[in-house]
Amino acid sequence: WRDMTWQTKADNEVLKRRLWDLEKALEQAWEDKRDIREEMTRQYQELQKQTAAHSQHLEVKVKSLQEQLGMAPRHACPSLESQQTQETATPALAERDRTIAQLQGRLDAMEREYEKILYGSLDLVLAKMAEASQCWKEVGTSIAMEHKERLQEFGLNPLEI
Repeated sequence: WRDMTWQTKADNEVLKRRLWDLEKALEQAWEDKRDIREEMTRQYQELQKQTAAHSQHLEVKVKSLQEQLGMAPRHACPSLESQQTQETATPALAERDRTIAQLQGRLDAMEREYEKILYGSLDLVLAKMAEASQCWKEVGTSIAMEHKERLQEFGLNPLEI
């Protein structure tokens, strides 16, 4: 009986140690996920700042060109100067729109990548938890059966204890 008690305590300690190890692994996975999320958020915010700054720069450039267009002297060929100013402003507007579209595409790509990483981390944690749960069930059943058999060897009914 003393040996069986000692064995049970030893098994209990082993199981506690494994549980502690699994909890540490889970905590590490959560920390890794949090670190990844923080880094992706920082990158996303930085890209938004860059987009806003570039957009503002292009808007200032367009406004300047529009002012130049408005202040252009009206002389014999106003349509020629207007056309030249328009030709200068059009590429700037196109560049601004193209840059905004590119930056928005990068933002969308980062969001998709962030989502993929987040879901991948969550799937990994869930898989580890399912694996640990199955392992614990198997170990628990095995220990219970072993102790039941030992009790029966001594002629004791496990249900009475």
